[in-house]
Amino acid sequence: MAVIHTEQFLEQIQSSYQFTDLEMKRLTYTLKAVSSELIKTLLLSALFYKLGHLPEFFIGVLILITIRCNSGGLHMEHFITCLLFTLTFMLLAVIILPAFVSVPYMIKPLILALCILITFLTAPVASKKRPPAAPEAKRRYRNRATGLLFIYSISILILKTTPIADICFWIIVLQTLQLLCAVAAQKGGNNEKIQ
Repeated sequence: MAVIHTEQFLEQIQSSYQFTDLEMKRLTYTLKAVSSELIKTLLLSALFYKLGHLPEFFIGVLILITIRCNSGGLHMEHFITCLLFTLTFMLLAVIILPAFVSVPYMIKPLILALCILITFLTAPVASKKRPPAAPEAKRRYRNRATGLLFIYSISILILKTTPIADICFWIIVLQTLQLLCAVAAQKGGNNEKIQ
């Protein structure tokens, strides 16, 4: 029933504002993505609240969203697999890796520089469900993602070994790794399975 109302609503928008089919595809994709992300964030917020790490989770989400919106990455086909992947990603970045993996401060600049370079060379990696972006838009996304990583990296190096710096560091590292996985999946023709 809700699907019928949604389709009628979108048809009314298209006819009222004379949107093209491509613009409607972008609008539909955006609405689905935003609603999915809101639900996922609420569920994960409740879990991290129970675990006693809600502020750290919010910091991680803020950093991840700003990078991922510009660099892209792996995209799952179903909501539940996306939720489980994000849960694993955030547990690793916010709780597990900062607590159990100590990276020497002198090595962090090298790792962060490598993450910036990888992002510059590979981003953006968009979902196949997303309407294609123009080459100029892709350059803007790549440059924004790279610039944000540079700013976050400087902040991490200034904050040194504080818990916030460690969370931000692991968010960047994990995001870069999954960006590489997304590129490999696309080149290997397996992106449809991951999408």
